[in-house]
Amino acid sequence: MTFSEKIKNIVNTGLDTSKDILAKAGEKAQQWGEMGVLKVEIVQLRSQAEKMTARLGAEVYEVLVEKGQKTVSRETPAVREILEKISELEKSVQEKEAQFRKLGGKEEDLNKA
Repeated sequence: MTFSEKIKNIVNTGLDTSKDILAKAGEKAQQWGEMGVLKVEIVQLRSQAEKMTARLGAEVYEVLVEKGQKTVSRETPAVREILEKISELEKSVQEKEAQFRKLGGKEEDLNKA
């Protein structure tokens, strides 16, 4: 093999390796991007669930104190509606968390602010 052939071979090998590295980096960047979007969605869903929980407390207060009822149950119309929304939000959070973990995300990353 001549010197120029050896150089061409080295350059070609280097180019192939660079292409592989760039492809892998692109895949990782896309994966991290998807994980970032999922994390934002999870934070937003958790925030909505917290607000609904506060709304539930306000509704219970209103029924017991302002309306003077003696008891409240999960069958009280406004309470039932709020509980259903909270349940839907919890389910959505669990689905998003599962997707996050499937992409390689860690549990501790989900619990960081």
